[in-house]
Amino acid sequence: MFPRKSSFLFTLTSLAISFANAQEVYTFQQAVDLVKQNNADIRSSEQNLQSSKFTIDSYRGTYYPQLSGSLGYSQTGPNDPDNGSTGGSSYSATLNASQNIFNGFADVAKVDSAKAQARVSEASLAITKAKASYDLKVAYAYLLYAKDAEKITKDFLKRREDNLRMVELRFESGRENKGSLMLSQAYLLQSKSDLLKAAHGRETSESDLQKVLGLDGDRVVDVKDDIPLREPADKDPDYQQIAMTTPTRLQSVAQVDVSEASVTSAKSSFFPTLNLTGSVGKLDEQFFPDNDRWAVGATLSVPLFNGGRDYYSTKSATSSLYAAKSNLTSVERSLLSTLKKAFTSYQEAVADLKVNEAFLSAAKTRAEIARSKYNNGLLTFDDWDIIENDLITKTKTYLQSKRDRIVAEAAWEQAQGTGAIQ
Repeated sequence: MFPRKSSFLFTLTSLAISFANAQEVYTFQQAVDLVKQNNADIRSSEQNLQSSKFTIDSYRGTYYPQLSGSLGYSQTGPNDPDNGSTGGSSYSATLNASQNIFNGFADVAKVDSAKAQARVSEASLAITKAKASYDLKVAYAYLLYAKDAEKITKDFLKRREDNLRMVELRFESGRENKGSLMLSQAYLLQSKSDLLKAAHGRETSESDLQKVLGLDGDRVVDVKDDIPLREPADKDPDYQQIAMTTPTRLQSVAQVDVSEASVTSAKSSFFPTLNLTGSVGKLDEQFFPDNDRWAVGATLSVPLFNGGRDYYSTKSATSSLYAAKSNLTSVERSLLSTLKKAFTSYQEAVADLKVNEAFLSAAKTRAEIARSKYNNGLLTFDDWDIIENDLITKTKTYLQSKRDRIVAEAAWEQAQGTGAIQ
């Protein structure tokens, strides 16, 4: 009998150790590093920014001369001297050069557009990082909350068990009625149900954090420290100044610049273009050719009519510019409202946490006094029950306030386009 029991205990211990080893515990900074590494949206935005920078260099290449070299061979025939026809082979080696002198500022517009698009990509990356930071802090805060909720639910289950034994003793001695006993039994059942829900809530929060961290597979994640927090300023910040530097506004400003460059590019089609060309090489009937030849030239092209294509392209680009400017105005107005709401919510969340912490401290003191009074027959069950339930309510409210305070600060950071991920 004893060997079997020992084997069973050993198996349970091994399973517990295996579970502990399978669990991955992260600090907040480690979680930040994982998001930087694994977040697909951040990686995509970084690649888009890199692509935009390469595009700038690509368009700048049109400012420089274009060089090319060629080797040629041709065979002509027939070779009939009697009819005045001669045939034969010819070889050529040529170096060609061309330089655009003027094309209606189209090249300048392309470079300006690429630069503006790079700023769009840069702002988009900042927005993506701010969102990733918000998502991480929310998921992290909810797991912290779920862990605390599970712990206090276990504590309250033990408290309900102790309360039930106290009521049972008083009921058996005739000092308490059956209704109070039945209510205490129901409270115990409710606590067991709450513990089950708390366990499920923790599992859900673990899965949510795993998703945000970009971890694949069936992993069990946990956290072991709090999120660094800052206190809000006593007075309101300069919302106008903050709005001017947010990535959301900077992205809209860059979109206006892209549209302006598109208008310049469209208008360039109305201007003439001037190109210089030159070539130097050799031509001969044998390889490698020895006879020198060269050529220089200039080409001036003047657009006359192309069915109205350039006119309507310009009208389209101009309309897009007006739309981009209107969108910028809308974004600036929305940002002021968003920033004010986010900051006031942040301030209120910090204040609510302090208030609820004070209420919880008072509820704990009242609960201990009430328990002692009830146990000594100095307080009715109904009055004691009200104080006990108030303690549970105040504890839950306090935990929610801790979570909401973190979320509110994260939302304020996201509204500014900042966060833990830089």
